[in-house]
Amino acid sequence: MNDKIKLLNEDLIKKNNKIQELSKGDYEITSIKPGEKIMALNFVSMGCQDIGHYNLMCKNIDLFIRLEERLYEDFPKFKDYETYFEANGKRIKRFKTLEQNGIKTNEVINIFTIDM
Repeated sequence: MNDKIKLLNEDLIKKNNKIQELSKGDYEITSIKPGEKIMALNFVSMGCQDIGHYNLMCKNIDLFIRLEERLYEDFPKFKDYETYFEANGKRIKRFKTLEQNGIKTNEVINIFTIDM
């Protein structure tokens, strides 16, 4: 039993090290808890070519608004527009988690700007 625990702990350390390698920018995934999953999402701006394919690493429990904040750090121009986001033709609710929005890993998130 102790050997199995030791192996599981070593595996956990390896996975946490891999997570840190994959982390991008100021956002770091330092560990995952039961029920959490690491995801990669691909953002594409619609109607303009400002964001072709921008990938963000996150967890399934992250609020979408946190990803939006990270996106705006790298693309501050979008702070000047009213925006909304869609995945699979469904509008994303900003204050719900990715899981609550039904977003899966590797999905494309479309960014729309509203002319004002």
